[in-house]
Amino acid sequence: MSGQIVMPKLGMTMTEGTITEWYKDVGDPVEKGEPILMISSDKLTQDIEAPESGILLEKRGDTDSLLPVGEVLAVIGEEGAAPIPEVRSAKEPAAVMPAEPEHSVVSAEQAPKETSTRPESDRIFVTPLARRIAEAEGVDLHSIEGSGGNGRITKRDVERALVQREATGILAEAESAIQERASLASGQAIAPQPAAEAGVGEGLSPMRKAIAKNMRRSLAETAQLTLHRKADGNALIEFQQTLKRELVNAGYDTKLTLTVLLARAAVLALQEVKSLNATYRDGKLTEHDEVHLGIATSLDHGLVVPVIRDAHQRTIGALAEDIREATEQARSGAASPSLLAGSTFTITNLGASGVEYFTPILNPPETGILGVGALQDELALSEDGSVKQVKKIPLSLTFDHQIVDGALAAAFLTALVKYIETPYLLVL
Repeated sequence: MSGQIVMPKLGMTMTEGTITEWYKDVGDPVEKGEPILMISSDKLTQDIEAPESGILLEKRGDTDSLLPVGEVLAVIGEEGAAPIPEVRSAKEPAAVMPAEPEHSVVSAEQAPKETSTRPESDRIFVTPLARRIAEAEGVDLHSIEGSGGNGRITKRDVERALVQREATGILAEAESAIQERASLASGQAIAPQPAAEAGVGEGLSPMRKAIAKNMRRSLAETAQLTLHRKADGNALIEFQQTLKRELVNAGYDTKLTLTVLLARAAVLALQEVKSLNATYRDGKLTEHDEVHLGIATSLDHGLVVPVIRDAHQRTIGALAEDIREATEQARSGAASPSLLAGSTFTITNLGASGVEYFTPILNPPETGILGVGALQDELALSEDGSVKQVKKIPLSLTFDHQIVDGALAAAFLTALVKYIETPYLLVL
């Protein structure tokens, strides 16, 4: 008996993955639970383990090969076992499957309702499962070239057609939105252009390619505007130092950074101005009571956004621990797909890079994203007229002007500054 391992679906948006490294060669014995190969998606890297013991009979992809979800990666079984032609659906997770040959091929001649009207030249060879999927998804079988024996159409062919259809639709919508925005900006009508080629991010690594597509789509589908404001950070810094001393005295080793306190301040501000804690997806706007906070985390070759779920229910200490764990998992490549999805608002901090102000790009379907810059030393007059040194925190709020007006965005920044400059409100 033989079985196969297929490319798993590691996240809702994953359609393909890359073979990063093979740990075994054809003919090598493998034990159940032993890593066979490493794969990577646009956001994650993961070892694929052997679900059963046996011999590695086949490797169906070289290192750096880019394969769609559901594609066979390896075949495991007893030595001399027959290969397996059928693969599991792209919507199902990776697993070893028993050898099950395709059911008999159904042609147009065998289909009782179609044989009498379809000419000989229009015959379609298709497996029953592929036909059912095509009918359910409204896919025209005439437009699919079969990869099975005698050119038969398999479920893998139908699933590839579905992925291609979705990608074509997204690119066409993005191109249309870009043209419309350009037309509005210039005040002139622009003749329709053909849909862009599916070449965004071509030649880049899987992660950079995904980032390229997401950023292009974000700019095409939203009306982004950025407001900038500074906050007096002296009180927040003093508050941080006081808490750190108290935690040390109490025997805690919690890493309390300014990012943690700013995250807490943002959460409280979002509960006051809920319009910024919103998502807009598929024509539906949702304002959320729960704050699922995304923390943009830089990697060596890209960027991911782990999510702190229910951040509004976290104390400062719990929030600090959650952020530490989430960013560590993201940087090590061990983050689960659920950790990288579902945010309602994102914070991105470039303070360590010395950047003061910038224009962060929205993380769709979110309505807002907050950029934090490097602390700036400034001189200011105190209440008694003397000059004092102030640590200013630069804040950059990008929001979707389709959803939120400037007044509401400014109200959010006002609330945020209030919590930064009166930090003891963070613990109430």
